[in-house]
Amino acid sequence: MLSGAQLIHSRLSFLHKPALVSLIVLCGVAFAADRNSGTSPDVAPLATTVQVLPEAPHEYLDRHNKVSILVFASLLAADGISTQRNLANHAQELNPFARPLVNRGWAGQLGASALGCGSALGLSYMFHRTGHHKLERFALHLAIGAEAAVVTNNLARAH
Repeated sequence: MLSGAQLIHSRLSFLHKPALVSLIVLCGVAFAADRNSGTSPDVAPLATTVQVLPEAPHEYLDRHNKVSILVFASLLAADGISTQRNLANHAQELNPFARPLVNRGWAGQLGASALGCGSALGLSYMFHRTGHHKLERFALHLAIGAEAAVVTNNLARAH
């Protein structure tokens, strides 16, 4: 059975003596600073409240949204192409809402893509108009993530 000192020494044997001395000194300094923080008139207390500022108003088509919309439109095009290729290889559309449209060929695919694009961008713009700018960005990012997942699934199912 190891004594307390032997147990500590065996647990800390990987530390070199200079590192152990530095650790002890830093802990002592931190403890001393903590004890004296309330009594020293020269040190101002740290603020304990965090104020979260709302995101500043911006144009809807600023650089960030333009890039997000471009990425979303690119993924929407890739979704349409990969869906029509899979349907030509006797696959089935998994989305029950889009199935009646995309089974009618490219015209139906364009209609389904227009509905999806309009709903995603409309929701984002609604959040922008009501001053919910973080939700505006989140809606665009959510649409991008969903389309990326759909394109990935389409490519994985390709024959």
